[in-house]
Amino acid sequence: MLIQRHPARCGIADGGAIWLDLIDPTPDEVHQVEQACALVLPTREDLGSIEVSSRIDVVDGVLRLGVPYFSHSDATAQSPVGFLLLPQRVITIRYAVSPAFELAAARVEEAHALTAAQALLTIIEAIVATSADRLEHVSAETGQLSSRIFGHAPEPGTTLRQALAELGHLEGRLTRMRQSATGLQRVVLFLRDCHSHGFDHALHQRAAAIGKDLEVLAEFDSQLTDKLQFLLDAVLGFINIEQNQVIKILTTVSVVSIPPMVLAGIWGMNFHNMPELHWPSGYAAALAVIALSALLPLAWLRRRGWV
Repeated sequence: MLIQRHPARCGIADGGAIWLDLIDPTPDEVHQVEQACALVLPTREDLGSIEVSSRIDVVDGVLRLGVPYFSHSDATAQSPVGFLLLPQRVITIRYAVSPAFELAAARVEEAHALTAAQALLTIIEAIVATSADRLEHVSAETGQLSSRIFGHAPEPGTTLRQALAELGHLEGRLTRMRQSATGLQRVVLFLRDCHSHGFDHALHQRAAAIGKDLEVLAEFDSQLTDKLQFLLDAVLGFINIEQNQVIKILTTVSVVSIPPMVLAGIWGMNFHNMPELHWPSGYAAALAVIALSALLPLAWLRRRGWV
């Protein structure tokens, strides 16, 4: 079902649901909710607006809050999420299946008595908890990647390319979660200072605690970002070392091969006035000199520690 209802055990006065969770609603479902709740639901474009005034406002007594870039999971693209707080009901609008909202549904259903404002904070707390779990997963994967990079001499070629791909994937996940947390933090800051829609001192303290949790997650995100940047620099450094090794080998081959090629070119001219051509031991002597001309530069390079 695209419309899910999660009533608290005590319910609300009119017997309806305390939370309406709309998942990619159809026009008919939007019309049904608008008629039942006597309001106008924001469109996806309204929720995706980057202007704060368009995402956080009060319209006809309904508190409308939006997060334009919400990351539901690592497997889905970002999409906007909206929260509408009415006196006796909270409505959420989203466009993807989200583990965070599944956790929120379980928490709301287990509650004994919830107001709409309490239900809204319960939903946000579930989102923050899920975000923390996802950050921990990214941290664990980052640690495993670091062990593979520094735990032994990195294999050439494919391993480093795979490491770069993994780093890009992890950074993308962090970026999406960071954008979600930023939008959610603005919502929490607004609720912390809200003096209507059932928000009292206790709920203000609860919202403040959620805000502190988001600040901790932001610090953790910053540490992971720095770690990923360090790993990126390390991988690029290993790639640079590999390239230098290749250039070093090519340079050594060039230096060692030049003297033999010069000698072979000279003795290969085959002029009649070249006495070496008529020397019975000339062929063997030429091969020996050519070999020696290659070995001497190689020995000199080894003595200098360049090879």
